[in-house]
Amino acid sequence: MSKRRNSGNPVGSPQHASSLGRHAGARSRSASIVILIVAALVIVLSIAMGVNALRAQTPSSRATEPGAAGAPPSSVSAPASKSAVPSADPGDIVMGVNGDENTIVLKGEQYLEAGAHASEPTDGVLNDRIRTSGTVDTSTPGDYTITYSVSDSSGHAAHIDRTVHVVDSMDTQSGGVPVLMYHYVYSADAAPDHLDANYLLDSKLEEQLNYLSTNDFYYPSWQEVAAYVAGTHSLPRHSVVLTFDDGEEGFLHYGVPLLAKYKVPATSFIIASDADAAQKATANANEFVQFQSHSYDMHRAGGTVGHGGRISAMTHDEIVDDLTRSAQIVGANQAFAYPFGDTTDDAKAAVRDAGFLCAFTTTYGRAKTGDDPMALPRVRVSAEESLASFEASVQ
Repeated sequence: MSKRRNSGNPVGSPQHASSLGRHAGARSRSASIVILIVAALVIVLSIAMGVNALRAQTPSSRATEPGAAGAPPSSVSAPASKSAVPSADPGDIVMGVNGDENTIVLKGEQYLEAGAHASEPTDGVLNDRIRTSGTVDTSTPGDYTITYSVSDSSGHAAHIDRTVHVVDSMDTQSGGVPVLMYHYVYSADAAPDHLDANYLLDSKLEEQLNYLSTNDFYYPSWQEVAAYVAGTHSLPRHSVVLTFDDGEEGFLHYGVPLLAKYKVPATSFIIASDADAAQKATANANEFVQFQSHSYDMHRAGGTVGHGGRISAMTHDEIVDDLTRSAQIVGANQAFAYPFGDTTDDAKAAVRDAGFLCAFTTTYGRAKTGDDPMALPRVRVSAEESLASFEASVQ
């Protein structure tokens, strides 16, 4: 019986060792390839899981944005009024600058920011919401713009500009500033049963406003008046201030439209305890009329000074409380008109402590440098005076 021939390499021969090495290397390479394949699969699976996670999160984040495409209904509604109203839509906001819209400042003197006034029928007075932007360099003559912006609760927005002219020189006001004192305005077609010197025919008021407008009078703010009286600020020649006491219906109905027609700024001193005081300030809002305090509840008898107004019988703290309350209603506390023109040293101190810049009596005269800012005189405009007399009073 023949033996079977062995065609392989003998064990222990060099050829046999080489063969074993080749088989081991092959097995090692196969294992490495498997490891690489597994690692690649792990990476691919990780990426796939990450993409799916991102896709799962995206709809959730969009759901917080009502109205986004593909978003589920939101259980929380955003205020529709704000999202629906364009920012450029002023709605029913009425806004105006305080003082002259073309403010004049002498080079080197301080620009006195007077602010603006604004109101809206539903929200009422918006003065505390007004934002101011812009700068003025009074060391460099030129024109500068100050912008006042305000928004109401419905998202309506309004703005108005003041142009500030810094000038090298100007003819300055001398001899004091006439602060005109008016009361009531009426029409010949609806004359009151009782008329006195405080009642001015609307046609006469129109003559006066036309004169001021055509002769380029300057209308300083209360900040400018206070600084002029303090001797720290110059005013242009032909400066004048218009005030109307009591916020009487005739003035609101006939006077306010005329002020707007001739673009003459004025201040209405309102009795804040009147049941419709707040409504007056909004229903009669006008770019050219700002509302200030004529007290809350001091426009009645009860004192022993002057015309008998109760201010002389009130304590310092009572006066401050009254003025604070009135300022909250009218939305301003720059200027104050004493009821009946009555005042005392304690009353003047209280008005100052309440934060007012200046206060006015009914004493005849101009506001001059060096006067007490808490007891300034005014120029009464009488119903009987002629236009020539009026012109002389403001020259």
